[in-house]
Amino acid sequence: MQTRQSDDGTTWIEIANTANSDEAELIQGFLEAEGIESEIEHADSKPFPTTFGDLGNVRVFVPQADGDRALELLRQREKEWENLDDDDDTVVTDDGVAEVDEDSSTE
Repeated sequence: MQTRQSDDGTTWIEIANTANSDEAELIQGFLEAEGIESEIEHADSKPFPTTFGDLGNVRVFVPQADGDRALELLRQREKEWENLDDDDDTVVTDDGVAEVDEDSSTE
């Protein structure tokens, strides 16, 4: 786990390391929806493929004070994902699995 210091003295800790920017942005959006500030760091290295060793890693950082809460939220999110039934009728929102009313109609 990496740490870094910002100009204002805040210590940021790495809480996730993903293979691509899209996944990192999903994590960032999830954390920010929970009120946790986050930053993404990655090497924008065009001459190499994104899977070129550690150059392809995309890291998500949060302030150290929010680290434990952010990690717990990500663990809960992963657990909920693993416990989903693998079917086409499951709808997942930021609040978890949504109930679908089969008898309702759309406008």
